[in-house]
Amino acid sequence: MMDEIQQRTSPLRIFLCHSSGDKTEVRNLYQRLSSEGFDPWLDEEKLLPGQDFELEIAKAVQMSDVVIVCLSHKAITKAGFVQKEIRYALGEAEKQPEGTIFLIPLKFEECTVPESLKRLQWVNLFEEEGYELLMSSLRFCAETITSSSDSELNLIQRHEEVIYVEEKETFINTIDMEFVLIQPGEFDMGSPANETGRYDDEGPVHHVTISEAFYLGKYEVTQEQWHKVMGDNPSHFKGDDLPVENVSWDDVQEFIKKLNKIENTHKYRLPSKAEWEYAARAGTTTRYSFGDDDSKLGEYAWYSENLGDTTHPVGKKGANPWGLYDMHGNVWEWVQDEWHDTYDGAPADGSAWEDGVSASRVNRGVGWFNSTRICQSDSRGGSDQGERYQNIGFRLLKEV
Repeated sequence: MMDEIQQRTSPLRIFLCHSSGDKTEVRNLYQRLSSEGFDPWLDEEKLLPGQDFELEIAKAVQMSDVVIVCLSHKAITKAGFVQKEIRYALGEAEKQPEGTIFLIPLKFEECTVPESLKRLQWVNLFEEEGYELLMSSLRFCAETITSSSDSELNLIQRHEEVIYVEEKETFINTIDMEFVLIQPGEFDMGSPANETGRYDDEGPVHHVTISEAFYLGKYEVTQEQWHKVMGDNPSHFKGDDLPVENVSWDDVQEFIKKLNKIENTHKYRLPSKAEWEYAARAGTTTRYSFGDDDSKLGEYAWYSENLGDTTHPVGKKGANPWGLYDMHGNVWEWVQDEWHDTYDGAPADGSAWEDGVSASRVNRGVGWFNSTRICQSDSRGGSDQGERYQNIGFRLLKEV
């Protein structure tokens, strides 16, 4: 955690979102920002030969403190990657605390500001006071981050237990689904016999080896993402950034089939229950990914005591140590496996357990009306694969 504090007090990280037609102006801006002591990110300066530029740009946007969207006639009229960069930035802006300056529209010339950015105050770099106005905003951002870091350091000094969220490699696909890279490893799956309130179907504990890395959805699949692929929204609770629910396991298989076609791949699928629990535990052996104290559950999960009889937007509670959100609560999540009453005979390699003995499929992660006890990392449920419920959704796995 101390490394994270040091990172937050380092120079302000600025991503320069721009059109290739504005390279000359952007290079000049890059040089000026660097000379001011900031840490700007420009593709031609930061990308290495052989790197996946789309993945690296998405990571750079995510890691930035501020995104400057460079606007000109070339930028706003040209279709291409600059438009995707703006969407990445808008997605990250939604995650910032209210009142945070994260996106700064900057005009190189008089031009129309895109509709998605019109609510933000822009700066005209071509005007006499433009550069100083930009500097004022960036200095304010730097001071705000330093102040927040000082507060976080005080928090660490006051509390013995702090959850450290690892910085993981991420991937964003063409419909803005974000995935976190999960490395191979081993873990003990299931509920120990002496665990308080355990159910027999959560045991026996068995050792599982995950031999291949995989990407797992950082968030539950949202209604907006479902609509982009399927063209409809079957959810009971409506909202673009709410998790999609009221979808059966069979419906999800159709979604996966269509998404793979859109992305021209075959690598999207549901996780196995073992892959899901491995990622949910994130290296922990406690009842929850944040420890054993269920009084802290409200910081990480929407469940019966704080949900208000509805789902909530994804990603609004704390992440687990591997940067995954809503692994406890909000909606149950379909996984690939058929239901079995215990883990006797379960695969030890983390693969899905599908032997044709059950018409029910497993779901993990717990729904919005479940209790503290049910929200544990080892909890699981089962439902007929053709049934739809307003408390069951899913998150996807993408093979590496």
